[in-house]
Amino acid sequence: MQPLESAAMTVPTQPDRIPQKEASPLYTYAFLPQPDPKLLQFIQQTEGIQQSIQVVSPVGSRIAAAVEPMQNPESLQASDEVLVRSALRHDQVICRLFAQIPVLPLRFGTCFLSAEKLGSHLLARQVEYEQTLTAIGGRAEYCLKGMVQPQPQPDPQSSLSGTAYLLARKQAYLQQQQVQVRQEQELAELQQLWPPTWPIQAVDPQSEEALRLYFLLTPAEKQQADSISQTWLAQHPNWQLDWSTPLPPYHFVRTLRDQDEPGDPLR
Repeated sequence: MQPLESAAMTVPTQPDRIPQKEASPLYTYAFLPQPDPKLLQFIQQTEGIQQSIQVVSPVGSRIAAAVEPMQNPESLQASDEVLVRSALRHDQVICRLFAQIPVLPLRFGTCFLSAEKLGSHLLARQVEYEQTLTAIGGRAEYCLKGMVQPQPQPDPQSSLSGTAYLLARKQAYLQQQQVQVRQEQELAELQQLWPPTWPIQAVDPQSEEALRLYFLLTPAEKQQADSISQTWLAQHPNWQLDWSTPLPPYHFVRTLRDQDEPGDPLR
């Protein structure tokens, strides 16, 4: 995938044609299988960051791209407010498409200089993208956040003195260490709780989280995950497990879509 470069001539594309006089950079949301007419109409009725979405694909390609012609993509970083609003809309568009068809979501700010460059990319990677779309078909990404409730720390009574106070302090410290060791064991157990065949990615937990995992699951596997979670929580009442709603497979196509992107063209 190419960042913005020198100007290039466009070629006729399907289902949408972008006339030469209207050629502009194509802000690209996702790659997807060629949509049928009904789905194509649905996509074209979806509002993007600045205007309606178009579907572009070169002649002979079985893969299409959901795009938005955008004369000046750099305008998306005109201010923090614009940037945040644009990034939010980017995700909303991808989620709307994903609810109807498997997609390979692209990161915010992905642009192709022309339909010609986009078409060349799709044709060159067509087989790879088809295989990936087939692999993720019928699956959704789910984020699992694990949080452990803080345990009250024993506080030696201030009325104690001398040896009794020191012993109480030592006992409180040992109890704290035991709690920490137990939580580390439970965290390791939680990470190994899931069937080894499930696609799972661990990422650094955010504030107040002890664990953050991303899963790529079928509906049946998600039901199994819910059952596993409930059973585990019944045995570990100090923990809280929060599952996200179904998401596009952001974390499971990242390597594929970033491997030839040296940098975000808008950053």
